[in-house]
Amino acid sequence: MFCLKMLRRLKRTEDGVTAIEYGLIASLIAVMIVAAVAMAGTELTRTFDTIAAAFPSSAEDDSNNFPDPCEKGGTNCGNGN
Repeated sequence: MFCLKMLRRLKRTEDGVTAIEYGLIASLIAVMIVAAVAMAGTELTRTFDTIAAAFPSSAEDDSNNFPDPCEKGGTNCGNGN
């Protein structure tokens, strides 16, 4: 008898339905956020890989492209200049 009264009361109230609707909306928003972050992360990785590919790798190029400032009488080389 108590269960029937409780079921009838739940049937009349809409609090549970509203809570479920809000829960569904929140879960859909969470799924959209996760998807957006995953896509942005992939795009950022691709962008950084492209930038990194534009620079020569030290393993591929053992030559020193930057001249030593001390070779041609540069200042602050530790030899009293």
